[in-house]
Amino acid sequence: MTVAHAAEDGLRFPDSLVFRGYAAPVRIEGDVYDLEVIGRIPEGLNGAYVRASADHAYPPLHGKDIFLNGDGMIHLLRFENGHADLKTRYVQTEKLKRERAARRALFGHYRNPFTDDPSVAGVDSNTANTSVLWHGGRLFALKEAALPMQLDPRTLETLGPWNFNGKLTGRTFTAHPKIDPKTGELIAFSYNTSGQASKEIDLHWISPDGELVRQETFEAPYPSMVHDCLVSPNYIAFTICPMLCDWERVKRGEPYFVWDPSLPVMVAVIPRKEGVKGIRWFRSPIIGMETHTINAWEDGSVLHLDHFFTRSGWLSQFPHASDPDAHELPPFAERWSVDLASADDSVSIERLNEQVGEMPVIDPRYLGQKTRRFFFGTANPALGPMLDWGPKGPPFTCLCRADLETGELDYYYAGPDSSPEEPLFVPKSADAPENDGWLICVVGRRAENRTDVVILDACDLAAGPVATIRLPCRIHEGFHGTWLPPQAVGL
Repeated sequence: MTVAHAAEDGLRFPDSLVFRGYAAPVRIEGDVYDLEVIGRIPEGLNGAYVRASADHAYPPLHGKDIFLNGDGMIHLLRFENGHADLKTRYVQTEKLKRERAARRALFGHYRNPFTDDPSVAGVDSNTANTSVLWHGGRLFALKEAALPMQLDPRTLETLGPWNFNGKLTGRTFTAHPKIDPKTGELIAFSYNTSGQASKEIDLHWISPDGELVRQETFEAPYPSMVHDCLVSPNYIAFTICPMLCDWERVKRGEPYFVWDPSLPVMVAVIPRKEGVKGIRWFRSPIIGMETHTINAWEDGSVLHLDHFFTRSGWLSQFPHASDPDAHELPPFAERWSVDLASADDSVSIERLNEQVGEMPVIDPRYLGQKTRRFFFGTANPALGPMLDWGPKGPPFTCLCRADLETGELDYYYAGPDSSPEEPLFVPKSADAPENDGWLICVVGRRAENRTDVVILDACDLAAGPVATIRLPCRIHEGFHGTWLPPQAVGL
């Protein structure tokens, strides 16, 4: 659909996978008080679950788009003494404000300024749609292509972009920073900080009260997507994969990233105290892409890096550089280990189990330590049929808890035509044992075009929800979320 056709036909989204069925834009901002609850919300679970989603506010400028390019819609589910209230708000980015004023899309393909309407040349295209961060008493909506957007945690009012009082000198900030649970320090990074393809990566050390206290830069082997990182007590690690940003392609209007498996996968390990001057590079024996990280931990001189990894790129979003018929392969949980006492640059790889999966979480109190269990989205055909491929890949039908000591897999099956998203772990108490907590998870009821939120006992997923919170409508599929303590939302 061209812009002219969009004007003639009115506001109409394309009939394509990204904009059809359960994936269709929702675009609703509002409040629902005292949601229907089946079962009982656990006593003492007071605070808020908040998550980000990509919900296109307007049909795409060039008639097609990818899931990742939707406008940031934040969903906040507030829990108070057994009651649950829902609040949904768009992040009021400069992009959204310009498009609402024009009543049509003005920005083009994902992160490609050469495809934008000339009227917004040089305007910030941040969509703030990937993740949320609570740190230093502030709530942020994050998109790795832009600065954090600060939000009011009680109202979700957009307060504006945040550059840490001018100390963040670039234009980008990761959607996957890590909070050290022992020190309260936030480790973060930025890539393509000018908005263009670059090999430079900025590394940030942020104090528990939110002050950017240290920033250093290192250079990757090539300008790639750097979506996540791993942090242990003494090290920061990056897996550099060949999801390449080729600026000449971008200038031609082609996708911002392409998958180029001719390039090696490299692992950077940076000492937290010494910084980038102590960086070491390790070479992976396989080519593929890290999707999301699980955890990192140290065993003597050996650094273990647990993450989900696929032997292909994210081809549902970005093309192969030379093979248009290439297919995306599923990710598996793997442990990549490097020996920092050895001069060898090799990486040893162990698959943690044979269960396809993604969107992993751990008990956040144990980040950087050896953990026994982790949780992730997956499918188990023995429990129910697989669902059709969605705009961001195959939908999950289950959540799984993997026990790394026994190999046991414990599943929650969401039911026919139902798709759980990334879970969120909330400890039952500050001093509860590891993994003794609640899993909160959005579940898409696709046949009903509606959404539930379930609360599961993390120690027994197979028992099913202790509470199901029925939303009266659908909210858009999301990416990542976090937990807000009671005081953040006025409790």
